Amino acid sequence: MLRRLVVGILLSSAVLALNACGRQQGPEESCNFVQNSSVQRVSWGEQTPIILYVDKSVPPEYFGAIEQAVEQWNSARGRGLIKIGGWINSSAGPARDGANVIYWLREWEADRPFEQARTSVYWAGDRIYETDIRVNEKNFDYAIGPVAGTVDIVSLMVHEIGHVLGLAHLDKEPSVMATSLANATERRLPTATDIQSLKCEY
Repeated sequence: MLRRLVVGILLSSAVLALNACGRQQGPEESCNFVQNSSVQRVSWGEQTPIILYVDKSVPPEYFGAIEQAVEQWNSARGRGLIKIGGWINSSAGPARDGANVIYWLREWEADRPFEQARTSVYWAGDRIYETDIRVNEKNFDYAIGPVAGTVDIVSLMVHEIGHVLGLAHLDKEPSVMATSLANATERRLPTATDIQSLKCEY
């Protein structure tokens, strides 16, 4: 059964005016990136590698899968865009706290039962300054590999880390950023389209 992957871009939390330190350009081609109100791509720019932490709520057996997903993006671009910062214990849960964190949540909104995960992206002008990934444990089972009735955690993490980089959903052509990921399906390798998108910004 197809499950929907939805990125939670928190528009109300993003400062959409151009930042004085950001690029002072006009509208840009999207290259499949999220764009601000001035039609500029939103990304980390030169602020790489992005340090991504893993909250203690994430089962330890999935740490390697997260590392594998990070490596897929780093290999696709040929340099270290993302680095795992290690474990963090955030008792408050997801919040705008200056850290990029992956959370494993046992509680999920009742009106979003088909959402496997959500990445919140916070930006000012055209620069991302924080992201958080939430994984929905309440409504889904996860595994490493194509196991019947479960979501492949590596494929899910590759998709969500694409959102961390600033990429939007892409359903028109083969991409790890496709909106839906079926159970027991592996979609781990960024495609030529995904790599070309990265080159626009990184």
